[in-house]
Amino acid sequence: MNSCECGTTKANLATPTKTVQLGIATIPMQPWEQPYDPQTALKHGTIFPSLNLPFYVTGGEQ
Repeated sequence: MNSCECGTTKANLATPTKTVQLGIATIPMQPWEQPYDPQTALKHGTIFPSLNLPFYVTGGEQ
């Protein structure tokens, strides 16, 4: 196994131990809503209006 100057091996970095906690994901429930029609969904990149969060490079409205 390869080791660095600190003495840690690659196997040690990838193996969970008693001191390393695994991540816990939480995902909020999404309430049902009327989806976009297919043409609008393709334009916005989502079928759900509440997930339509446009990103503008300039930081403002188009």
